[in-house]
Amino acid sequence: MADPAPIPAELQIDAPQTWVRLIESAALDMPRPLIPVRLNGKRLVLFRDEAGSLGLIGRNCPHRGADLCYGRLEDNGLRCPFHGWHFDHTGQCVEQPAEPEDSQMYKAIKIPMIPVEERDGSIWAYLGTGSDAELIKEAPA
Repeated sequence: MADPAPIPAELQIDAPQTWVRLIESAALDMPRPLIPVRLNGKRLVLFRDEAGSLGLIGRNCPHRGADLCYGRLEDNGLRCPFHGWHFDHTGQCVEQPAEPEDSQMYKAIKIPMIPVEERDGSIWAYLGTGSDAELIKEAPA
């Protein structure tokens, strides 16, 4: 029997560090502004919270995988439709209703996010690496 083929080295693909236009800002002016987005194969949800901050976070709740596009915008964040976990625009969990009152578990839970900016009537997302502060400085003019 012949030896099996060796496992190839991991394929590394570096995304360009660039801003891409997602959608017109007016798309978030509807009564329920939760917009599903697929960006580089990632399933995301775009929203604007009550304070006006934009969020582009992973579309599935880390608890049971519920689609956050069916969630509710409330209390400056997005609440999961299954068990009520509440996330802010950065993807940070800020509340878990079924946990004991003194539980701090929610602080360790964060959904992946992609930096977004609003410029000239459009919503832009950043593809690349770096800290949020660095990314925002490079947003399109």
